This record gives sequence, C-alpha cells and structure tokens, in this order.
Amino acid sequence: MKRILPLLMLVAFAASAWAQQSLGEIARKYRAQKKPTSTIRLDDDNMPRKLDANPDEDVKKESDSDDKAAANDQAKKEATDKAKDDKDKLAGQIKDQKEEISRLQRELDVTQREQRLRAAAYYADAGTQLRDQTKFADDSRKEQDEIDSKKQALTAAQQKLDDMQEQARKSGVRTNDNE
Repeated sequence: MKRILPLLMLVAFAASAWAQQSLGEIARKYRAQKKPTSTIRLDDDNMPRKLDANPDEDVKKESDSDDKAAANDQAKKEATDKAKDDKDKLAGQIKDQKEEISRLQRELDVTQREQRLRAAAYYADAGTQLRDQTKFADDSRKEQDEIDSKKQALTAAQQKLDDMQEQARKSGVRTNDNE
C-alpha cells in the first residue's frame, strides 16, 4: 500500500503534465483566432487635396519651384561645407588643447620630482642642513611658487578644454576622449 500511493500520484502528475498545452501552442491558437484589422491609407495619390482648375499654371509653378529648390540646395550645401570646416577647426583646437595639457602635466611632474630629489639630498646630509638652511628654505619657496603657477596653468587649460568640448558637443562635433 505504501508503494502504490506514491506510484499513483506520480502517474496522475505525469498525465496532467502530458495533457497540458505548451505556451507556444496556446499563442498559435490565439493568433489564428485574432481577426486582422483593416487599414486604409490616405495620401495624396488616392485623395487629392484640390481640384486642378488650370494645369498650365501648375506647370509654371513647378518650374519656378524647381529653380527655388536648386537655389535652396546650393545654399544648404554651402552652409554644410562651412559647418564642416568649423567642426574640423574646433576638433583641431581640441586636439591642440589636449597636447598643451599633456605638456603642462609633464612639466609639473618633472618640477615636483626635482623638488623631492633636492629635499631628499638636503635631509640626507646633516652638514648641509646646518650650513644652508636659509638657502634651502628660499629655494623650496621658489620651487613651490613655480609648482603652484604650473598647477594654475594646468587647471586653466583643463577648464578651457572642457569649454571647447562642451561647445563641440553643442555643435555636434564628435570628439574622442580616449586620446
């Protein structure tokens, strides 16, 4: 009896799982039952907006509009050429500004490295510490002023680059920030 009850439950579950439809079959069934909606497309080809009273005037208007369209196309072409030149110029300025920032950063790094080396040499020698305290202090102050001015120049250059990139973004120029 203990073995028959689990076997009957297993058979019942298997039968119910086998009898159920899959989700794909149900979707196909509803798609087949769904009625297609009728669509009517109204445009100028099958529903004119006005009656043609005088076809000769329309031909004259079409030729005038063709001349105006050609003039408009030429003006648009000139405008796009000018815009492209402006975008190229802006992209070149951004590239130059990035190179300037790189140069300023390199100069700042070199100056800071030289200051650390000089301080390490000063503190390594006790005799120099006793003899040249004022000279070291003056040189340190000058180097720190130089470092501060280079940091300010670097910050100004980065701000200018940010402004250029914002201007480029507004005008639609693609800049590559990974360079």
